[in-house]
Amino acid sequence: MHTKTLHQAMPIVATALARKFGVAVIVGGTQAQTDGRTIWLPDLPATSHLRPVAWGFLAHEASHVRHTDMAVFQTAGAASPLRQHLLNILEDIRIERAIRHQYPGTRATLERVIDWMLAEGQLKVPEVDAHPARILTGFLLLSLRARALGQTALIPHATAAEQVLRQTFPASLVHRLLGLMSRIGALTSTAQAAALAVQIEGLLEEEAKTPPTHQASDGDSGQSDEANDEEAGQGGPGVDPETVETDAETAADTSAADGGTNGDGASEQYDAEHPVDQVRQALAATADDLDGDLFEAVRQQLAELTAEGSSPLLLPAAEEANADALRGRIRLAEVQETSRTLITRLKGLVQASRLDRPLPVHQGRKLIPNRLHRAGVGEGRLFARKTARTTPNTAVHLLVDLSGSMSRQVTTSMRAYQVALEAGLALALALDRIPGVSVAVTAFPGESGDEATVTRLLQHGQRPAARAGAFAQSPRGSTPLAQGMWFAAADLLLRPEPRCLILTLTDGEPDDPALALSVIAQCEQAGLELSGLGIQHDVSLLFRHSRVIEAVDDLKQALFGLAERLLV
Repeated sequence: MHTKTLHQAMPIVATALARKFGVAVIVGGTQAQTDGRTIWLPDLPATSHLRPVAWGFLAHEASHVRHTDMAVFQTAGAASPLRQHLLNILEDIRIERAIRHQYPGTRATLERVIDWMLAEGQLKVPEVDAHPARILTGFLLLSLRARALGQTALIPHATAAEQVLRQTFPASLVHRLLGLMSRIGALTSTAQAAALAVQIEGLLEEEAKTPPTHQASDGDSGQSDEANDEEAGQGGPGVDPETVETDAETAADTSAADGGTNGDGASEQYDAEHPVDQVRQALAATADDLDGDLFEAVRQQLAELTAEGSSPLLLPAAEEANADALRGRIRLAEVQETSRTLITRLKGLVQASRLDRPLPVHQGRKLIPNRLHRAGVGEGRLFARKTARTTPNTAVHLLVDLSGSMSRQVTTSMRAYQVALEAGLALALALDRIPGVSVAVTAFPGESGDEATVTRLLQHGQRPAARAGAFAQSPRGSTPLAQGMWFAAADLLLRPEPRCLILTLTDGEPDDPALALSVIAQCEQAGLELSGLGIQHDVSLLFRHSRVIEAVDDLKQALFGLAERLLV
């Protein structure tokens, strides 16, 4: 484990952000990647300088998961390497604008990634002798991020990149390109971003057909350039005036930065030998001629710098258990007696605990006999008034061990895993009837026996009776208790209830006792309350509060004893 403060642990924070963004995240190992649905992050210590980078990567990839149509993106990008790179730049800008609108805090998160990339030399101004396609895309990336996203740290780089762009490409192309750039604020879909990439590529194709002798300078472009200037200034419908500069402003900035026109109105001159050739080279660019995806550098850096000393603990991914209706009815019938008994006893227990001693008051309907003698000395508070406490307001997570050893026979008719699943369902049914209690049930390991997964039998807010079929599970794999508790802790630390409890039902030692004890210690430090229920096995070395079920007949009393401590 990288941190002794569970609230700061990478998997906990990442899970919280994932729920906030509505995406799936797996933390552990050394890879930072996404498949378009799930995002993987390495586990980093709380003190790592890469943590802000990882959060920025998560925010960026989450915005892709939420807003990018991958089918459109892949189809449109397959047209040419240049088209793919243009689309990637435009789509990155569009989806980051979208997630910033939904979650304003991501603006600072993403800017910290840019600051890190600048410090690491990952973002640079294209050299004058670089491939024309790299000059074009490098300018677009820097300029759009500086102006459309307001990442002001990039403004000097964007200004310098524009100088290089103007030295490389014809003035008419630059003017028209700036006009198209102003449309970035109006993009609302991947398809629109792809269409804009096609338009930019189309500018190059048109320019490549223009004879060199017809290349106009800034000073003699005449009515055509005036029209282009108007296009750049207006920028099409829906342009965000706060984040997009007009072509006239951009041209003025550039003129001030690189000398622009001289005092008598003479225009800037371009090298007449190669502007069309440069355009043609840009159109013919291969993947090797272009820089890689901006966040690909982040992925690589996270992988390289976390390859050594990565956490041995992976926050498991959750798989949903299928709830078979027929098996659910059978399972409900099996636990009906146990659950009814628990419900009756727990309801009575909670109701009794919610009533305080009678409060003495000056008036009422019921006298307090042992206070009547005080009337002679002027005491007027002789009547009783009961005050109700608030509901428990508690979240409970039940963990059920389904390791291979749970297949052993504990009675002539039942195996250990059947006892555990019956206990879990019975307690979930009982707790669900208690106002102010939310319950979830998870089995570990997952159905494949892999420690990297757990099986969700019941989530908070679901009715246990409707999920009874999910409790028809079988033993598999070993006993990754640390991973199971890690998952339960991540779940509970994101709950609104002030009191959170983990109850573990198991029959043996964990795969890694030291790691399990480390997770347990961190859970306790984070304020989570833990209890263990051992099935013919003493778990007191793991849990401060524990019970042992020696026989199935002990199940009801053991469950009630634990629930009593948890709820009262």
